[in-house]
Amino acid sequence: MRPTPSTGPVADTGPAPVADTGTGPATGPVPGRCGAPYEPGDPVRSHRGGYVLAEADGGAPHVLLIAGGGEADIALDARAILQREGIAARVVAMPRLERFRQQPAAYREQVLPGRVRARVSVTAGAALGWYELLGDAGMPVGLDRSGTGTPYTALLRQHGFTAERVAATARASLARAGHRHREHV
Repeated sequence: MRPTPSTGPVADTGPAPVADTGTGPATGPVPGRCGAPYEPGDPVRSHRGGYVLAEADGGAPHVLLIAGGGEADIALDARAILQREGIAARVVAMPRLERFRQQPAAYREQVLPGRVRARVSVTAGAALGWYELLGDAGMPVGLDRSGTGTPYTALLRQHGFTAERVAATARASLARAGHRHREHV
């Protein structure tokens, strides 16, 4: 299981986080990675592999920001930028992509509604495995490099892995999906 964002879900209802091998009950503590922020999330929702971390303000989302566990803070910050522009953005935490794929179709549709074609995956790893969630109008923001010896947060900034870049990618995905948006100032 990957760490959830430092802001975590609105309510943390569970015990300390535990490792999940995907074959049975969770078995032990989970450390954060490389200085990435960590706070326990909702163990029930995390166990499903992916869940809505922050709903779009003002109704149905225009764009979905799909974040790996440790990258959810960046997606939440991008959501705030987009919301200020009048773009309704939902953040989906996806700490376990394989587990999410195993969920019933109805649950997957609830979390990632097919009618929302504008999507951005946010992962500090290779974007390759995320394309199936992006569909025809989605775009990845990934960090396909490692082993530089650079601290985690500096590596992210150095390669433009920021909320501003995620928000810009979301705008591009909206345009690709044919969504016309006028900024509300």
